[in-house]
Amino acid sequence: MDTLNPDQEKVVSIRNAPVLVLAGPGTGKTQTIVERFAALIREEVNPDRILAITFTNKAAQEMIERILTLTGKRPSWIRTIHGAFAQLLRTHIHKLGYSNAFQIASLELAKKTLKEVIRSLNLSEATWDANKVARDISRIKASGEVIVTQDTIENKTLGAIFLGYQEKMKDQALIDFDDLVYLTLKLCTEDAEALAEIRDLWQHVIIDEFQDCDLSQYALISLLGKDKGIVVVGDDDQSIYSFRSSTPEVLGLFEKDFSPEIVILKTTYRLPRAIQEAACALIQNNLGRYEKELTCAKNDTGCLEVHGFGSEGEEADFTAGRIQILLGQGLPPEEIGVLGRRNADLARAEDALKRLKIPTRKTAERSFYEYRVIRDMMAYITVLALPENTAALERVLKIEKGVPKSVMDLLEDLSERNEISLYHALELAVEQHYVSGEPSIALKRFLERIDGLRRRISELCISDLMRACAAAFNYVDHLKKVSRGEADFNRSVERLKDLARMANEFELQSGPGLINFINEMAIAAIQGGVTKDKKSIRLSTLHSAKGLEFKVVFLMGATQGNLPHIHGKVEEERRLMYVGITRAKEQLYITHARYIGNEVRQRSLFVDELGRLDSRKIENKASAVNE
Repeated sequence: MDTLNPDQEKVVSIRNAPVLVLAGPGTGKTQTIVERFAALIREEVNPDRILAITFTNKAAQEMIERILTLTGKRPSWIRTIHGAFAQLLRTHIHKLGYSNAFQIASLELAKKTLKEVIRSLNLSEATWDANKVARDISRIKASGEVIVTQDTIENKTLGAIFLGYQEKMKDQALIDFDDLVYLTLKLCTEDAEALAEIRDLWQHVIIDEFQDCDLSQYALISLLGKDKGIVVVGDDDQSIYSFRSSTPEVLGLFEKDFSPEIVILKTTYRLPRAIQEAACALIQNNLGRYEKELTCAKNDTGCLEVHGFGSEGEEADFTAGRIQILLGQGLPPEEIGVLGRRNADLARAEDALKRLKIPTRKTAERSFYEYRVIRDMMAYITVLALPENTAALERVLKIEKGVPKSVMDLLEDLSERNEISLYHALELAVEQHYVSGEPSIALKRFLERIDGLRRRISELCISDLMRACAAAFNYVDHLKKVSRGEADFNRSVERLKDLARMANEFELQSGPGLINFINEMAIAAIQGGVTKDKKSIRLSTLHSAKGLEFKVVFLMGATQGNLPHIHGKVEEERRLMYVGITRAKEQLYITHARYIGNEVRQRSLFVDELGRLDSRKIENKASAVNE
């Protein structure tokens, strides 16, 4: 868009009043937010006094780049909601009795701690499954209630586990992913001075993807945005994460609590007419939603086809065959998305594409952040920035030559008996000569290298600091020893280079900030994701597809019991279908199979809700199409 439309201009220009922006898919909400941000800067608002919250790093990075292009300014508070609150907690968490050197625990570490608590309470791990308990704890933290005792939780045993888990995490200087919001809300609710200090950081607050908030996030945003120039941007029709406790109710709560001016962005620049009309016909079947009829800025009709097949195999073969034709016509593979309600839908498409030697990538592939070399290097720079971070220190000491397990046990014992961090226990062991011989030399050398590198933090960029760590601790030699052959070693080195590039990109977008980088990487490790865009067909579940867009989309598995899912709530499942449909910029193929295993399935009721099956826009075929 070269210019803003009247609705977008309104969002940009409103001052001194809360604003609720209802933005349908492809209606230019990011551009609108960026233009509002730029307008505030032109009005001489300090860009560092504007808080802009997004829900993905990708969205935050895109926003920063656009604002930099428009204004020449690089704002410091465009963050994911978890990244912003991680930074706040680094400054204030000691007021809750936590160490400022806390580690954001991986899902694996949090689950391990939870299991230890369940065992310590002499509870059956079969009855109290850690995965289910973790989900229950997550829901408690997302509820908006910060005063949690055994009496406030209906199940007293769950209450005991919750309190024991929180205490054990605090003792180990750990917080989990949900604590980033829960503890910030607790801090702001219980400490008026801290709340005033935090609120004073910003004059304006902008919240994107507001419909993805849970009640705790809403409560916190309400505290921070009160009496500020707050703008929230969302679409209740795209609220699809109830399993994460997100709820579209937050839009109604905001309207009730803030009495905002409501602006609807209704012109879609992404969708062609056939897909726009079908999406609107579908979503209008949901009750209690904000009415926002999309209009289409594009002149072209586009293509929407529905194809029915006898079996799932035929459905997958059709998808792969049509993709092969599109690639042959010159369509780039990254412009094609295959979406499904379940990973099983995608697996069949993946197999069919592999048979045709067409490369694919999954949104939920193994996370880059799980690789050993990435965890090792992040542990090294974490020890430099936050030496009292026990988990990071333990990891790098296990790599260090000359530090046997007996010495690690000694350090942990010193830490517990003296109630000091592992790092201070390490310093104490060296000063008081609790170790001798090679371990003593190794520990002294370790401390000297850490101290030397720490003095260089302010003079080195993050990627250079990583290289200095690798050199000082002979990490490449260690990597050669633990690698499974030359190819494995080379892959590990390439991953380290990727990490260095990510650090460079982070500093270009956000400025210097080692601790902020550590926070963002820890959060990204929990959220997962693929770091490289490959020239291949994207396979994605519908839940992971929000935020993506493709010229051509194949939406597979549109059958009753699958979409809508047999265990899902129909209105949210309809929103999920709506999100899938609106990823397509030019062509959309919706497919379904009659036989799923040995069962006969009807096509999804959502297909019938797309509007009259007009052959000009929807081609409905009851059997497989032979190309």
